Amino acid sequence: MVEAVVALAVEKLGGLLIEGFGYAVRRSHVQSEVEWIQRELIRIKCFLKDADVKQKGDDRVKNWVRDIRDVSYQVEDAIDTFIMIKSTSLSRRAGIIKRYVCCFSFLLNEFALQHKLGRDIRRIKVKISDISASRITYGIENIGGGGGEGSSYVFEKLRERRRSSPRIDDHDVIGFDEDMNLLVARSLDQEKHRCVISIVGMGGLGKTTLAKKVYNSTSVTRHFDFCAWVYVSQDYRGRELLHEIAGKILRIEKGKLSMMSREHLEERVSKVLKKKRYLIVLDDIWETEVWDDLKTLFPDVMNGSRVLFTTRNRDVAIHADPKSSTHDLHFLNQTQSRELFLKKAFPMEDNSLTCPPELETLATQIVAKCGGLPLAIVIIGGLLSRKKKTPNVWLRVLQSIRWQLNNDPGQLMEILALSYNDLPFYLKPCFLYFGLFPEDLEIPVGKLVLLWMAEGFVQQRGEESIEDVAEDFLEELVDRSMIQVAEKRYNGKIKTCRIHDLLRDLAMSEAKECKFLEILDSTNIDTSVTTRAARRISVHSSLEEYLKLRHPNPHFRSMLSFSRVQESLWRDQWKLLFMSLKLLRVLDLERAQIQVLPKEIRELVHLRYLGLKGTGLQRLPSSINYFSNLQTLDIRGSKVSRFSVQLWEMPGLRHLYLEKTSIVGHPPVHVSAMHLQTLSRVSIYGNDWILGLLEKLTNLRKLGIHGYYASQTEALSRCLVKLSNLQNLELKGTEPILEPTMKLLLNQPSIDKLHLSGPLEKLPHPQEIQPNLTKIILEESRLMQDIFVTLEKLPNLKILKLLANSFLGEKMTCSVSGFPKLHGLELSFLDNLEEWRVDDGAMPSLQNLIINGCDQLKKVPAGFQYLRALRELFLFNMPGEFEAWINGEDSYKIQHIPSIVMR
Repeated sequence: MVEAVVALAVEKLGGLLIEGFGYAVRRSHVQSEVEWIQRELIRIKCFLKDADVKQKGDDRVKNWVRDIRDVSYQVEDAIDTFIMIKSTSLSRRAGIIKRYVCCFSFLLNEFALQHKLGRDIRRIKVKISDISASRITYGIENIGGGGGEGSSYVFEKLRERRRSSPRIDDHDVIGFDEDMNLLVARSLDQEKHRCVISIVGMGGLGKTTLAKKVYNSTSVTRHFDFCAWVYVSQDYRGRELLHEIAGKILRIEKGKLSMMSREHLEERVSKVLKKKRYLIVLDDIWETEVWDDLKTLFPDVMNGSRVLFTTRNRDVAIHADPKSSTHDLHFLNQTQSRELFLKKAFPMEDNSLTCPPELETLATQIVAKCGGLPLAIVIIGGLLSRKKKTPNVWLRVLQSIRWQLNNDPGQLMEILALSYNDLPFYLKPCFLYFGLFPEDLEIPVGKLVLLWMAEGFVQQRGEESIEDVAEDFLEELVDRSMIQVAEKRYNGKIKTCRIHDLLRDLAMSEAKECKFLEILDSTNIDTSVTTRAARRISVHSSLEEYLKLRHPNPHFRSMLSFSRVQESLWRDQWKLLFMSLKLLRVLDLERAQIQVLPKEIRELVHLRYLGLKGTGLQRLPSSINYFSNLQTLDIRGSKVSRFSVQLWEMPGLRHLYLEKTSIVGHPPVHVSAMHLQTLSRVSIYGNDWILGLLEKLTNLRKLGIHGYYASQTEALSRCLVKLSNLQNLELKGTEPILEPTMKLLLNQPSIDKLHLSGPLEKLPHPQEIQPNLTKIILEESRLMQDIFVTLEKLPNLKILKLLANSFLGEKMTCSVSGFPKLHGLELSFLDNLEEWRVDDGAMPSLQNLIINGCDQLKKVPAGFQYLRALRELFLFNMPGEFEAWINGEDSYKIQHIPSIVMR
């Protein structure tokens, strides 16, 4: 993590040098000292590889790393404070000049500010010189090159504890029967090519245990001529691993192996394996380089040989064999978790797996705390097997379960920490950021990405947008089994994600150690969390409790509020909050009730993310354009009806989420907000900025317009043609959209999601609709024509929602081969719909169907039984006759659907 901190400090210094910020930095002695600090931090950064793991066992390294982190924070504080004071002084100066007031005092402040920056820079330079000298004084070599004796001992001890063998204890194996059968079948199938089969999952899920079951399967041992088990580990040692593999295959003593060259060994191993159908297990692979080094040992002679991987990193698996699908290991379900827990907690009992009635509730709560992670269940179950079987004893374990798992002899957290230590430095702050969110929260990825951007964790790569880079970072964390996907979007992107409770504990532990974050909740309200100089705070209790703390932390760069109640603060309390947090980059006050922002908010010049969603805010301050760094402004769910035209003068603005808000005033000739990608729920009633301005926002990806008038059709049409990056268009109005306009909207090749709310004259012919549309939402369209006849011809449509009064006809038909890729369909409040027929072969990919409030639909649609891919059916607010058919004569039509929800 310290690598990321130093990198941010170096970036800050570079920005100071590039921007200049006036005479202060152009003064030769200040500029030269800033450049010296930047160069020295870059040199220090070269020594910091693997610092997070090496400092665990070496106090010299730990203290040195702490000093580097702290001085990097001081660099950031000095520069941000200078910029903040400079920017606020300039804004005040503008007001003074307009009033023809003398600016002599301003000039004095300017020189004082320059002097303070120089003094801070010199103090930092002295500290960095001391840090650089101490590395030599205390014998701290390149941290990435092996570390001290203490760290080596700790790492080696953990490596030996984790060393696997093919021997298996069936007593700890629960829930792997289906996985084992699938993997055995893949090992024995008719594929002649040598395949790499990979078991992928989070640490502690049982990847090695599952691989042992496959390896020891009778059918596997009979099928293969030769089987070998090789433990790789995170600490990959190429020569040593080659000797281990060669020793098992060639049956040569270690002493003789050490005398043979690598080329000779590789040739002999490959020659032996060419004559055999083999199965080689490579357990616990972390890097793609391991396979690159070893793949020549395992020849493909078209005899059905197999290599079985276990890894936490999906990229490693795909790299080894892109044609072979990974086997993703999942968490145990509630039943499996309980069974494993009882086997461990009551090892001497018979196979009945019963729990004493007085312990039932506690057992359920303890199992739930483990989150389906087998290793955690085994550890806690084993702990309880050695304790008295009484409610009081079990309750104490439940109350201290996180402490028990953090301090268990099996070193669960150390095992999980291996994944964190293996992260590249740019992903570590992204992972630690999950510690800010409350436990068990499904985190919206759209918001998470914008927060990462505002924090400065994400840098542009070539022509790729920062948003896309951030999404790649999240995908990488998912592929490394650190983060779980909760829900995906229609286009395959991640919509929401979550983190396992134990990995969240790891994130919080690591983050607090490096002053990355603090959590204010009911457990620490009485302690002064803000005296620890953390950089971020997440308020889980209330903002009022935060304001009660006597020593607010001026170093905070982020404040996120997750209060469970809609709290309302007094104006003076909001004023106090903003005055104490002048270096904020991120401020998220979602659901906190605030009608008017105090004028003091104008001093938060570093703000990049301002979240005011659901706050009830009535108006924005006139000084909003002072936020030249602001990237994201979210006022959805507020009462702000008007927004000054000054927003077009905010050069950093990328995402603007409004609530049917009008942008008033005559648009400027020059538009600064050229990076704007999201302009959502903007009202254009009576506005004249569409023509001549909207067409300039060529980076727009998402556009949501409320208040469509037919009189604006021509202007809107001319603009849309020029928005070549537009992917998501929402258009809501009360006047009909005529057929020519519909043809234009449905024929923009870049748009893949279209939401139209309001009357439509007619849908165009299918051949007049571009094929890239993947999601369509229609609402209040009042169409009489069968919508399915047109839309079922779209080759890539995946999501279709026909909402209230979108269709006023009585009959709809899905014909053979219609909707070839449709995954999700919703029909809600189609009041006239009486009959719906599904032909055999229609909607072959449909997995999710919602039928809601269709009062005239009395029977299950004819042909429903042909929807063989359907996995989820939701029936809401349907008439009693429909439910009677569902439970009666039409039950055969839905018996193949695994999940049916009715209410």
